Amino acid sequence: MDTSTTNTKQFLEYLRALGEEAADPIEGFFGPDSMMWKVSREGVLYLGGMRALLMQIAHPKVAQGVAEHSRFREDPFGRATRTFQMVHSIVFGARDTAIRAASVVHAVHSKVHGRLAEAVPGMSDPTYEANDPQLLFWVYATLADSSLYVYETFLPPLSAEEREQFYQESKLFARLMGIDDCYLPASLADFRRWVDEALAGDMLTVTATARAVANALLKGPSLFIALRPANYALAAGMLPPKLREAFGLPWNLPMRRAYTIGVRMVRMIVRLIPSDLRALPAARRVEKRLRASPN
Repeated sequence: MDTSTTNTKQFLEYLRALGEEAADPIEGFFGPDSMMWKVSREGVLYLGGMRALLMQIAHPKVAQGVAEHSRFREDPFGRATRTFQMVHSIVFGARDTAIRAASVVHAVHSKVHGRLAEAVPGMSDPTYEANDPQLLFWVYATLADSSLYVYETFLPPLSAEEREQFYQESKLFARLMGIDDCYLPASLADFRRWVDEALAGDMLTVTATARAVANALLKGPSLFIALRPANYALAAGMLPPKLREAFGLPWNLPMRRAYTIGVRMVRMIVRLIPSDLRALPAARRVEKRLRASPN
């Protein structure tokens, strides 16, 4: 499906057909035995939000879209909050809730289009559309890659089988975003190879626009000034080295120590918190929904 030329009505019809094929009316598109639920339920994944966002805007067209179609200066956390809300609605929502959320995302993206504000070497087409399947795939890739990375940074590592299961299930999430199967690598190993090649190649360029967005995200609102050092340490420690350097994030001895100590502290805290209390509100709501279900 080429979502860049698909209107919202057509996309909703596609989602409904996908729901009939792949979703339970109550459990939604995934379910209690899915790795999507196991991984995505953990509140600690929020600590990787900055990693995913900065990876996303390392693509010049994503950065331009964020700069021109969001209030990133006035509300730097707004886009991140809305992104996570939609992701959780799709992952944990009942079938109709997930379909509604995916349809809203597509409708919002259909209004996001424009031109790059600066020339980017190797990028011949300066126009962008948020529903461009290639841009959607990069955003999806940052979310899937960051979810596994952050989960295994703070929680016990998954088995190879669990990682593969998570990736295979995430491909259904990608389809809900409007990404055709032809864009999706067959296995987790293939997916990771693709991400490595994207990082090493010329698809990503941290532009001046991207740096301005990143600066606003990392600083955050003035009320959160106390969190800025943690924002910088988490971003610097979790980003692939090439992007960390491109965004100009320091990785000196004090920053490395701060990151290492912070990771150890979070791991210790996570071990002490019962699993039910670690769960995101969306995950707790779905457990109540399943208990209330007559089935």
